[in-house]
Amino acid sequence: MADKDACREYLSSLEDLTFNSKPHINMLTILAEENLHFAKEIVAIIEAQISKAPSAEKLPVLYLVDSIVKNVGGEYLAVFAKNLITSFICVFEKVDENTRKSLFKLRSTWEDVFPLKKLYALDVRVNSVDPAWPIKSLPPSVSNASIHVNPKFLKQVCITHTHLTTSYRSRYVYFFLHTQT
Repeated sequence: MADKDACREYLSSLEDLTFNSKPHINMLTILAEENLHFAKEIVAIIEAQISKAPSAEKLPVLYLVDSIVKNVGGEYLAVFAKNLITSFICVFEKVDENTRKSLFKLRSTWEDVFPLKKLYALDVRVNSVDPAWPIKSLPPSVSNASIHVNPKFLKQVCITHTHLTTSYRSRYVYFFLHTQT
């Protein structure tokens, strides 16, 4: 019962966010923090509001997301990150060029907030809608590359070392190969 009341109260206050009002965004951020145990529900309410709000009211709701992830963080950050690209695109596709510039400024403040891979994916998706949107490359330490070792190759290499049965290395390789299958 308390969760329904908290969510209903949050939705009611959120529906009043029709323009960029810092005091209202601060109040909604505080309300989100006070109801941290309903983070998933509150995020769902905010994401639904982003979808259904008229074009002129979408950016203030995204500013609310920004305020919550930066000032409350924690579970809110994790839950908002899941649908960040969808929510951002929902706003981006419906707004004018000036609002898109505001979205770019907002996105530029997220480097230390959201995972870099998530932001890269966001940039790629936005760029597919508007080719003028820059794609910031991932630093080498966060690349998408991964190393895949073919187990057949490992077995072939290890077979060449089987004649060294007395060495520690061959025993280790033998142990490794037999515990992997």
